[in-house]
Amino acid sequence: MAETLRQQQLQQQSQPQPPPPLVPPPVVQDYHAEDRTITLTKEFKKMKPPTFKGGIDPMKVEAWVLGVEKLFEVFPCTEALKVQLATFTLEDEARRWWMLTRTEHQELTWTQFLELFNDKYFSQCMRDKRVTEFETLRQGNKTVTEYEAQFAELARFAPHIVDTDYKKARKFEGGLRNAILDRINVLKLPTYVEVLEKTVMAEGNIAAQNRISEWKGKRQNIQLSKGSTTPNKKQNSGTSSASTPTRDSAPVCADCGKKHQGTCHRLIGACFRCGKTGHLVKDCPQRDQ
Repeated sequence: MAETLRQQQLQQQSQPQPPPPLVPPPVVQDYHAEDRTITLTKEFKKMKPPTFKGGIDPMKVEAWVLGVEKLFEVFPCTEALKVQLATFTLEDEARRWWMLTRTEHQELTWTQFLELFNDKYFSQCMRDKRVTEFETLRQGNKTVTEYEAQFAELARFAPHIVDTDYKKARKFEGGLRNAILDRINVLKLPTYVEVLEKTVMAEGNIAAQNRISEWKGKRQNIQLSKGSTTPNKKQNSGTSSASTPTRDSAPVCADCGKKHQGTCHRLIGACFRCGKTGHLVKDCPQRDQ
């Protein structure tokens, strides 16, 4: 009997013993976490992040998101800290919305926050409207710079239309006005950068040609105006010097010493009034007329 108990004890000792139960490590409270958060917030504020006050303007919504994400590229932080820093820039109505939202959604990632934010301030209806604006975008009376800025702004809402550089170049090219499109379309440029560069050059050439044509037109009008308004002294006088000679242009008579045309009345004894002979001026029948 004793031998049997001894064998059982040996067998139990030879079997592997279960590991002792794990004891969780003591919780170490980080008393400096709040101080670090305040410090990071101050550093983030020094970078002058954009603010957002609310409203349904999709351009302002998009500008705020892009501005904040641009700062995150040079200010690395965790997902939770991104939400904390971004919401720090919300003001007025947007701030009140976030105060109510964060009580229902705890520990959000930046992606999850953007979903809630876009549902509130950038609905699908507004996105579809921007897509339609991009699809129908034309240069019209805008300069190439103004057209390109609007093109780049609306393209963000329709990435499926310009998902390749070739498609982006064709879309930009198709919206140009005819005067520029005629010069660009024949080049068959494959990239967007080349299309934009040649478009700017074509606009400059067209503007230079328009200035030259305008200058030539003004010069021609001035010449025509001078030619039509030059006064003709002979016409303005009413009669020509050949048909009605003036006394100043008549020669000096050698007989009487005075200027006159034709035969000297004194030489032939004619009347100085009517030019007829046989009487003097005082007896001229035309004296009283």
